[in-house]
Amino acid sequence: MINRRTNTTIEEVNYSIQELLFQWNVSSKDNDKIFDKIVGLQIRKIRFMRGRSQVKVSKSVGVSFQQIQKYEKGINQASLKNLKKISEYLDIDIDFFTKPLDDLKLTFLKKRENNVYPFKTEPYLAR
Repeated sequence: MINRRTNTTIEEVNYSIQELLFQWNVSSKDNDKIFDKIVGLQIRKIRFMRGRSQVKVSKSVGVSFQQIQKYEKGINQASLKNLKKISEYLDIDIDFFTKPLDDLKLTFLKKRENNVYPFKTEPYLAR
């Protein structure tokens, strides 16, 4: 039988986050999905660590518990305002949600070599 992670423990959540980090920069579209999933898994992990239910978190944020479920699964993107509310309720810094990405210095945009302007420009001509 195949052992499927259900992300019901902190260890399973951490393992899922690591798998997602290895998929970073496959494509920009994938990065968006991976970002939402990592943020959601971080919400789930801190919720487990604090011993709070989805219902309690949802009431503190002012959304349904189904919305918290969708955040945790990476189906819906949590707004910055809702992440701030969650971080205040769970007594963590808001940077916690992106910490796995920050620790590895993963970015959405690739650094331009030598800060070269990416577009061809024409010299300005006065008329």
